[in-house]
Amino acid sequence: MSTAASVNTRAAGSAGFHLNRRGRFLFVGFPVIVLAILAAAAAVFFGAHGMAPAAASDDEPVAAVESITVNYGDTLWDIAGRTAPDSPRNEAILRIGALNDLDGGDLQPGQVLFVPAGG
Repeated sequence: MSTAASVNTRAAGSAGFHLNRRGRFLFVGFPVIVLAILAAAAAVFFGAHGMAPAAASDDEPVAAVESITVNYGDTLWDIAGRTAPDSPRNEAILRIGALNDLDGGDLQPGQVLFVPAGG
């Protein structure tokens, strides 16, 4: 046997290593998952902060609104009384709920609510 025949030859472009299933996931799948999570977080962040407080239609005049931050122990009843003292509280609560797409009366401290300005 000659020495030329016993030399190992590699195919052109072979890097000398192969990725197993876990390696392919780390180099391809994991970055794709991270990018998808970041894209979803950006969509939620910009979608929530980019929306107008109330959708205006052509038939109804645009009402002035202001934003308030919910404090610990605040209820919709208290907020309606502070922001619209001259209106019936149940109507003020319904307007606040409509402006903020609220399903119930659960509020969280630090939550920002849109309320009708000037009562």
